[in-house]
Amino acid sequence: MEQIEMRMFAMYQEPARLPESQIEAMTFEGTLSLALELGLKRFDRKTLAKQCGIHYPHFGDLIAGRRPFPAVKLSRFCMLSACDYPRQWIEIQDRRDLENYKAQSAQIVGEYIQKAMGKAA
Repeated sequence: MEQIEMRMFAMYQEPARLPESQIEAMTFEGTLSLALELGLKRFDRKTLAKQCGIHYPHFGDLIAGRRPFPAVKLSRFCMLSACDYPRQWIEIQDRRDLENYKAQSAQIVGEYIQKAMGKAA
């Protein structure tokens, strides 16, 4: 007897987002677990892992943070779970790092100018 494959299909939804203050208070693993909760309303764990291209036995470890989450699979995970929390967390971290770099750069340039002005005087 031939078995018919049933394909899982879920309509596109705008990704869920939280206020930045709530995202800042979470860890990356926390955002992944919340995204998983939303994703499990649309798919079962095995289907979600398969659609994301993640080996199912490692799926729980990825969500819990015991294994590093592959960055190339994060966008697919967020799209299928209809949740942008992990990407929001990464955007906030990127913005913090950029602000920190700009502040350090400005400080170093300022010190260099002060030294140059001190030697010239």
